[in-house]
Amino acid sequence: MTRAALPIKIDKNFSWKKLLAPAITAGAFWTLAIVSYTLSGQIFAIINFGYLGTALGLGLSLYAILPKWQKPIGRRVSLLLIGLYLFAFVGLMGRENIQMEGVWWSLINGTYYAAVWHYLVAKIVGPLLFGRLWCGWACWSVMVFDLLPYKRSAGRLPGHWDWLRYGHVALSLVIALVV
Repeated sequence: MTRAALPIKIDKNFSWKKLLAPAITAGAFWTLAIVSYTLSGQIFAIINFGYLGTALGLGLSLYAILPKWQKPIGRRVSLLLIGLYLFAFVGLMGRENIQMEGVWWSLINGTYYAAVWHYLVAKIVGPLLFGRLWCGWACWSVMVFDLLPYKRSAGRLPGHWDWLRYGHVALSLVIALVV
């Protein structure tokens, strides 16, 4: 009886240096987990940031070691692990609103729940360090959009639609203020 070979192949130009960035990323999240736990005493800090760092490190490692035509597997693994965690565990089970309204609500109340941490790490610090690709690796809404059958955008809508994003931020703030 023979075992079937995995369809994933390691890139023939692989070097261990390519795993440095995934290791640093995972290490940074685990450091954040330990520091947050030490300062707060909440075990959730280790579970949350440790899981996120491990999932992101795994996805980035797969991206580093796979050949060019299989590299999207690493991103999809990362999106699936992180996206499902954020949506199911944080959003549904933890009943945290990690959308823009949740950020405004937390800031207005002077509390720093999951939404503030999510926006700080995924929308501000991550893109400053890694560029625009960051949300494409660690965002639950990107995971949902990635699962849709539309793989290519038709491009931007003609006309002046840039105001819409600013309108969304303003509307989110108004909703949080009214509630």
